[in-house]
Amino acid sequence: MRNLALTIIAASLLVSQVQSKKPAAKAKVPETSHLVFVTEYIRELSAYEEIRSAAQEELKQGTAENDTLSTNVHSSTLFQLELRSEVRMLRGMHLNPPFDYLIPGITKFDEQKIVLWRRLSDICSTLLEGPKPGVDYGKFLAEVPKVRANLDYIDQALFEATPGVFATLIDPKPDSKGHTSHLIITKSERQKLIANLNTDFGSKLDQKDQDYIVSAASVLRSYLLKDFKCSDEPWD
Repeated sequence: MRNLALTIIAASLLVSQVQSKKPAAKAKVPETSHLVFVTEYIRELSAYEEIRSAAQEELKQGTAENDTLSTNVHSSTLFQLELRSEVRMLRGMHLNPPFDYLIPGITKFDEQKIVLWRRLSDICSTLLEGPKPGVDYGKFLAEVPKVRANLDYIDQALFEATPGVFATLIDPKPDSKGHTSHLIITKSERQKLIANLNTDFGSKLDQKDQDYIVSAASVLRSYLLKDFKCSDEPWD
């Protein structure tokens, strides 16, 4: 009996050791407020457009080739700094299904843009340094439009994701007619988002031939202006 008891105790200890070595279950990450996410999305669009607009004005004032290269290095660096900040912010956010794809997707786009802006900065820095033996400057110059094309492609993808960003604000609960006619935000919260877009982008939102970033802001505002009711308005 004593041997049997010792065997049972030994087996129990072995089981407890094995169980203690199992990886701990990941704690469920709380969902970020959808309003907080959309507010941050607008801020990121605004910050990006502000850098682009400032660089464009700086380029207009430049006269020499070196001025253009210096401006490109400057703006490329600012883009990288802003995008790194955005990545850090987004990594602290989480959305539940069916919107769980949005934040990882936007983060990935930002990371790709960091690489591209760094490459553009490196090319312009090399050209600023002046001629060096053995350097194929023609190859560098030919790479610039390719980098810019990739940046445009990513901005287009972000623009196309904007309806999904707005959809996070739609209350999935149907009204009496079976329509999703309400938002999960209040009237004042909705007006604050619209005011942010109007303040940050101004008349650009109504201009033709917008770039993809301004177009994303314009699309978001148009959705916010649609006849959705807010959470503090009566249901039909």
